[in-house]
Amino acid sequence: MKDLTGKLAKLIFPEVEEKKGRRIVIQIATGLSIALLSIAGMLFYSHQEVKQQQKFQQLKGAEITLTEIPPDMLSNMAGEEEAESAKEKTQEGENGNGAKDMGQIDKNTIVFTYDWDSLIEANGDVKGWLFLPDTPIDLPVVGTSDNDYYLTHDFWKQKKSTGCPFMDKDTSQWDFNRTIYAHNMGKTSDAMFSPLLKFKDEDYFVAHRQLYYTRCYGITAEYQIMAVVKYNAGDIGSWDFRTRNHADMESYNLWMEQLQEYALYYAEPDHAPAEILTLSTCDRSEFGKDGRLVIVAGKC
Repeated sequence: MKDLTGKLAKLIFPEVEEKKGRRIVIQIATGLSIALLSIAGMLFYSHQEVKQQQKFQQLKGAEITLTEIPPDMLSNMAGEEEAESAKEKTQEGENGNGAKDMGQIDKNTIVFTYDWDSLIEANGDVKGWLFLPDTPIDLPVVGTSDNDYYLTHDFWKQKKSTGCPFMDKDTSQWDFNRTIYAHNMGKTSDAMFSPLLKFKDEDYFVAHRQLYYTRCYGITAEYQIMAVVKYNAGDIGSWDFRTRNHADMESYNLWMEQLQEYALYYAEPDHAPAEILTLSTCDRSEFGKDGRLVIVAGKC
């Protein structure tokens, strides 16, 4: 009976069946077009990311691994170092970014050199270069008095949704805690600070404790990652990860204790850090639009 009804409908209403068929074809064609446009968009976006990385590599210097220095040479260097002027030693102590004492140089000490003249020519807002081993985070860091600008502009000051890693506004190189922000572009992306989401896995955190920051025209400094924090920017409370300086040791110790309390994962640093670098990106998995994932690292 059902088949007979269908056949009668086709005979009586042939136009209806034809229109229905056309609608199905249009729907299929539309779906395929959207899928193809999405794939094309993804390919274009990936191509743009590759081109940007190529530009960065043209500006970035080479990575140098120092060979092991013989003990007798270290002794000679130590003697020469003692003969250096007090002025040079004072400057090294003041800037906190001087080269390691020659007696402390060991095998596989990493030094990064960058073409700062070219970087500044490309963007006068450049503050330094951030590198996290085993991640695509190998990027210049900028900074202005407007924290919103580099949320929507890339390193070349072109409008771009990925933005560019930037230092919290008005940060001084002498600040105890310097915060760098960048976008999280999603789980499937390697752009900007998206790879930081991997630190929500404890095993990954344990296996990736080092990062490197090179201040503009400065020496590369190694940092040891101490903590991973899921932070609610809408409820700062008594602890603020952006606190730059401390008036006294009591304030310093309290901040460090609270860091440990707030941390998703925490590892005691080898020594009390005299300087901290904090990386912050959005993470809506727990606190919605106010959610942040914060990585705190102490200078080695």
